[in-house]
Amino acid sequence: MMNHNQTQEIEKTLLLAKLKPEDLLPLTQVVYFASEELHHNNYKLLQIDNCLLETFNEQGVVYVKGEDNENAVLCTDTATYDLLETETSNALLLVESLHFRDSVTDSAPKATSKVTVKGVFYDYLEVTPTKPNLQRLHELLDKRPYKGPEYERDGDEHDLYTYSELLNRIQASRNELDAALEAMRIVKVNDKIRILDFEYHSRVLSYMLKLIEENSWNFNEVDYDQTVSTLSDLIPEEIICSLFELYTEKSKVIDGLQLYKYKEIDVCKFVARVLLHNARKFNLQEFLEAWMELVPNGMRPETEMLYGLAIIDTKSVPNTILAFEEETLPDNILERFDVLFNAKDRWTVPEITPYIQRMTTEKTDVNAILAKYARACTFSGVKYYTAKHSK
Repeated sequence: MMNHNQTQEIEKTLLLAKLKPEDLLPLTQVVYFASEELHHNNYKLLQIDNCLLETFNEQGVVYVKGEDNENAVLCTDTATYDLLETETSNALLLVESLHFRDSVTDSAPKATSKVTVKGVFYDYLEVTPTKPNLQRLHELLDKRPYKGPEYERDGDEHDLYTYSELLNRIQASRNELDAALEAMRIVKVNDKIRILDFEYHSRVLSYMLKLIEENSWNFNEVDYDQTVSTLSDLIPEEIICSLFELYTEKSKVIDGLQLYKYKEIDVCKFVARVLLHNARKFNLQEFLEAWMELVPNGMRPETEMLYGLAIIDTKSVPNTILAFEEETLPDNILERFDVLFNAKDRWTVPEITPYIQRMTTEKTDVNAILAKYARACTFSGVKYYTAKHSK
């Protein structure tokens, strides 16, 4: 309840402000400044959107990540945001015990409450959605690719990381990190996240695929237990299990036995990578013949599977194919387009999509990126994209 002196002070203030007491809520909040230092770094103000607010309300936690040489980002379980320090010409007050309109009723008796200012700020942190910074992930995992148990004694254990350690260090949300690790086809060895050395990866997968012919299996009727037991003397079981999970999916049950099928696109693409890795540039016809010969019987390699892996040059005689993998391109989008159009002067949408898919956001899809950074043209009824300022 208000005492007489408080009532008089409030009425004088209202008179000076040309406000009528009956137009106001019954609760009057009197602002006091705390005696301690108000300009300090104990707090940072953060401006958030409704999506982030919902995350705070549901999870109660977000993460700020960044090494000493990196700009800090804010991560939820699903998204990454840049943190930008923004100055304001108005002072922002951090207060305690403030009542908002929805907590005060019109019928309540007149009263006053004390509101204490704990801090005064002239800047705040603003968040903007951004792409995850995955360069650091590649740097950490590339330190010690897994080449087989015989090489494990030679490396430094400090160059190996668990999933939790990567999640703490990589500027990405949990979902974004999971997607990146899946795309990198990682394996877990002694609870450490590892990428496989390319030659070792190729050798293990070739052993697995040879079992199809040796056992007269169809590629979509593969026995998991027999695969593991047959190869366990040659390859560590956790590696076999990891690659089996990466390259197969459940197909059918016969006599109570769950069988699996190899993912045709994934297998064909990796076999193509193996061929291109060894030669880099290939006579196209010879490549297609070798590709068909190396994949399991029943699989049908298609040139569309090469998008994101290689460039086919139909202008050369004979036609050639050149290794050109998306993961080798720069992360900067302008530099990426420069590399793309230096490698090939015109692209169809399906051809170029794998090379720019990673640059898309919720608001900017592939078509929007192409409209901004490339120029559309039509040849023989087919739509192509060329460099923005090409002749």
